Amino acid sequence: MKTPVNTRVLKHHLTYSWWKYLLALLCGIFLTNLILTVTAPRTPAEKEVAFYIYGYADTALLTPYMENVREKEMPDMESMFPNLVIMDDTYGPMQLVTYVAAQEGDLYLLSRNDFLSYASSGAFAPLEQDEELMAVFADAGVDLRRGWRTLSNSDETHLYGIPQDLLPGLQSMCYADNGYLAVLAAGGNLENTMKFLRILCRDTITAAEPEPTAEP
Repeated sequence: MKTPVNTRVLKHHLTYSWWKYLLALLCGIFLTNLILTVTAPRTPAEKEVAFYIYGYADTALLTPYMENVREKEMPDMESMFPNLVIMDDTYGPMQLVTYVAAQEGDLYLLSRNDFLSYASSGAFAPLEQDEELMAVFADAGVDLRRGWRTLSNSDETHLYGIPQDLLPGLQSMCYADNGYLAVLAAGGNLENTMKFLRILCRDTITAAEPEPTAEP
């Protein structure tokens, strides 16, 4: 004999089985998010330049600057953007290690200590072979000797970073403690990252001009 379905029966059922419906709802939400994440379109690595900053940034200035470069000088790129790494004594270094190990990001701005650590391990691409980049600094009479480092497991010495203080215009957009710009060797878009680095250095090797003030 079937039990009739009424308010009393439903109330009794939900009293003891509510958790089953909650679990089913949570599982549904999780699976939906998983499916959306897996199937979401992703920009190919060779069509994206990501600027990872382990420091501080004024994204209101840096984001439109990168988008302007993309539109006017690098139209082949689908996406160019800054990404701030959490400045936290506990999780910050862990997040940075994870990004570098996973070969995420293309251009990095790091503090001097972090730059020295990663440069000696061979994580960054040598910059001295890029004649156009070297010409930007040579024409301005800027010495890059502080960016040269020797690999810890060999006698190879290369220019792995550009001291941030040699680019006065950069510090209005982003900053790291005694920072260095470096290109991740395994970032997946080396050619376009170097092109963006040349443009960034060209644009910031002099201090940014102040905004004109309105006449009283």
